[in-house]
Amino acid sequence: MKKLYLLFIVWGLMSSLFSACSDDCDCIPYQPEPEVPTAPVVTITNSEYTMLLTDSIVFRANITSELPATYLWTIGGQEVSTDSIYVFKADAVGVYTLQVTVTNEAGNQIQSVQVIVKEITKEETPEGKYKNGTFILNEGLIGTYGSLIFINPDGNITDNVYFRENGKRLWPLTQDLFIHNNKMYIIAQKGDDASMNYGAITILNAETLKEEFSYSFPPELGFTSPTHIAVLGEDNIYIRDENSISVFHPSDLSMTRIAGTEKAHKNTMAVVDGKLFAAIYNQKSLVVIEKGKTEITTTIEFDGNVSGIIKSSDDKLWVSDESGKISKVDPNSYEIIASNQLTGEAAERLKLNPPSSQAAAPHITAKGDTLYMSATKPSIYFHIFSKDTTALMVDATQYIPASPDYFEAQNFQAYNTCAVNPVTGRVFLNTLKGWGGLRHNNHISIFDFTIVVTYNKYTKKYKNTITPRLCKDYANYLDYPANIYFTHNFQH
Repeated sequence: MKKLYLLFIVWGLMSSLFSACSDDCDCIPYQPEPEVPTAPVVTITNSEYTMLLTDSIVFRANITSELPATYLWTIGGQEVSTDSIYVFKADAVGVYTLQVTVTNEAGNQIQSVQVIVKEITKEETPEGKYKNGTFILNEGLIGTYGSLIFINPDGNITDNVYFRENGKRLWPLTQDLFIHNNKMYIIAQKGDDASMNYGAITILNAETLKEEFSYSFPPELGFTSPTHIAVLGEDNIYIRDENSISVFHPSDLSMTRIAGTEKAHKNTMAVVDGKLFAAIYNQKSLVVIEKGKTEITTTIEFDGNVSGIIKSSDDKLWVSDESGKISKVDPNSYEIIASNQLTGEAAERLKLNPPSSQAAAPHITAKGDTLYMSATKPSIYFHIFSKDTTALMVDATQYIPASPDYFEAQNFQAYNTCAVNPVTGRVFLNTLKGWGGLRHNNHISIFDFTIVVTYNKYTKKYKNTITPRLCKDYANYLDYPANIYFTHNFQH
């Protein structure tokens, strides 16, 4: 089980004492000596800490003086943070020297601490460790590698789990993952030739994350910037790239493009009842592809361009479109069972335009018949389909913990869309301070909502009472998060 340690580094400033004569005192009033700024005094309880490779230690620098101070954290002479808080994590076993320099106008002081990172024993990585939980796939920056975060049902977070289990990195610019028949499939935009976007695929054991297959697509295969993946069988892997949807066969390393899927929308594909459902960009329809087929079986029409497709808890489909509608679809008859029309800002969350609001993940996420939507905004709306009622759930800017290295007048980026855990009902939201180097300042925030819906028989309208609570928040684990994945969504 992942442990999280807290270390407090405290320094203070001595204050001068003030005194004064009484009003009827025949004396010269006492003039206090000018307060002389004092350099910060840094103390560390222990000089050495020991942790497992999957653990982390939170070093926190608290200051009681009103004098402004700056912080510089370094490991081996390399700067790692300028915040008052630093979360120490390691990618490899070894001994690390962490140093903090605290500076105010009167001077500075430096303190160091050693952190010993130990290997994980076999007893600490049992079979099935990753069977249930939440994964967040990081794209990484161009020139870096993708990575995988895991949060277990107890809320313990571990970063770089693929590296920890395999001793090597994922392919650069990982985009999407899918779990099928106890295997995890991860697609990336880059392979052996990092200068080109031919793509690569990695297949893992979904319970242990041990790699079983890894392949960099050669140029002659014809993939161009692959972004999404869905699986109907071990030899029927469907990949969306900039040209179309194709079926890839690991058995002979061949690929066949599916006619009619040109300009497939850059968004998640859904699998229900052994069929693939995908949107085509700027078209008001879904295409249906059956297992092993290399042609479209049929199409399903909607009132607007499709912005999200997900499997429902009863093995149907939820579909959102730009007309502001959410529909439930039968994957066997291909009929629209029912549709609800959203209005106002909630309906705007279902639109693909302007491009700044367009996500590479579905614009809807669901637990039962309660759907949530945020697009690329930090405010989250909900819609209870059976009651046809909608409301603003939370403005995340009011709940995410503030820090000097994160907030600039509440200006930060919500990356992709929110996602709801289909078991707990808790809603996840990834936010970043910004792009480039600013991406390292980020939060994975988990909200718990209490929703009370009452019906007024006179007005014939529902009233929603929502109590939001930030139940978990993890700082500085993200690296351009591609999407959030709950293992339960892939289980039958």
